[in-house]
Amino acid sequence: MTKARIVTSAANALDSLERLALELELEKTRLEEGRAESSPALKGLLAWGWHAAALLAYMRLQPQRKEFDAWIWDYLDEGEPALDVVRDSHWEERQRLSLLELLDILSEVDLPLLKPEFYQGWQDRTERCKTLRRQAAAITGFAIGAEQRDSLLVLLAAYHRLLRFPVPVELEVRPVLADLPRLLDLVEALVVPSGPRGDQLTAALGRCRKSLT
Repeated sequence: MTKARIVTSAANALDSLERLALELELEKTRLEEGRAESSPALKGLLAWGWHAAALLAYMRLQPQRKEFDAWIWDYLDEGEPALDVVRDSHWEERQRLSLLELLDILSEVDLPLLKPEFYQGWQDRTERCKTLRRQAAAITGFAIGAEQRDSLLVLLAAYHRLLRFPVPVELEVRPVLADLPRLLDLVEALVVPSGPRGDQLTAALGRCRKSLT
């Protein structure tokens, strides 16, 4: 019996970035050939782009989770790599930091809260959020500004609408594509060139940018 291989977070993120590059090449060809715009064609771009961003964010934050207040440690627990049918089939979004929560924590300190209800406890919610943001910025060396965050929220809304909501969808393709470079900016800020798969991640990101232009 073949032993299951562990897929590291870095390898998983690299695979998603490479898939994103392929999706961007397909979309570029579609536009060059003058084919009709198709919002379902955005699914691959958004799915692989956000998946890579989430993995890279966790790669930056998880090793330093003890630098955060204790209440958030469980959200950053690395867990077990092996598939467990009962545990993993019952997994729910609230057992990790959602994409919206990650954006909130990675935002500049003084930006408005995106999800106030997440910051529960005895401390004022705004101050609790600001503390997390300062801690995250100290670890990652960057913070998401207002303009970039607005673009990322457009991309997140489109992602949720196309991939998470089981309902009809109506959205314009061009505005979503116009904001996509901001997601690549986030990915670039999260990649550590000297870290695991750093060179390959950087190269894959370069292919994404080339296809996007």
